[in-house]
Amino acid sequence: MSKVARRHHNGKLKLVFEPRRGYTRMPHVFQQPPLKASRELYEGDNPMATVYVMESSGGMVAGDRNDISIKLLPGSKVRIIQQSALKVYRSHTGETCVQSIDAELEEDARLEWMPEVIIPFADAKFKMETTIRLAKNATLLWGEIIAPGREMRGEVFDFSSLKSMLRIYVEDELIAFDSLHFIPENMKLQDLGMLEDALYVGSIWLVSKKADCLDLRAIQEALNVGDGLRAGVTRLAGNAVHCRFLGVNQWRLQQEMKRVYTELSALI
Repeated sequence: MSKVARRHHNGKLKLVFEPRRGYTRMPHVFQQPPLKASRELYEGDNPMATVYVMESSGGMVAGDRNDISIKLLPGSKVRIIQQSALKVYRSHTGETCVQSIDAELEEDARLEWMPEVIIPFADAKFKMETTIRLAKNATLLWGEIIAPGREMRGEVFDFSSLKSMLRIYVEDELIAFDSLHFIPENMKLQDLGMLEDALYVGSIWLVSKKADCLDLRAIQEALNVGDGLRAGVTRLAGNAVHCRFLGVNQWRLQQEMKRVYTELSALI
């Protein structure tokens, strides 16, 4: 008996936000399984909308694709939280899973994307493309964490390939391009100048008209590094700041990233 070919999942999520009666609302939503968004949530009188993004299939499998589009109309304030880690399963067909995120922030808009972990299983193939376009006076706080695999099961850099490309534009000018491409079979990731002893890679990106006023030396000196965690802070052109984290322990890296993320959010 011939096997029935598995249908690829093609999740789609389109979110549009705008201010209404003092709060940011999400009047336009299109969602196609397995992607899904919660309704807007609010903390007390804070007009910022918090929305959870969910992946109901439990993870991505060979050839699956997720497309996420986010648009903030002028004055919108939004925090988006991934409900859980993104699991990328073994590519039994050799096909690559793809996740594409496009975000557009118009005048005086503010978007915070809180990071969760991307976990590529053994023999997984994953590609992520993130493009963010901002108006000159918009504010962005964006995070990303990449794991080496299911470390507790002994899967450390056993995936086939992982590529992450992030582009940030302000008024159509490219101010940041970050490309991470791991092919463990062909790369000596533990060599000097590569990851060395690190297993987890984390990034926080900040774009704000207040970025030039931040005391990066104080932020750098306050970083809780050591014990397998390294981190650095860099000021970029275009009112932007980048923080990179390399860690041995996932919990330790996540806790420090959360602390820095919360601090930066309060400063801008």
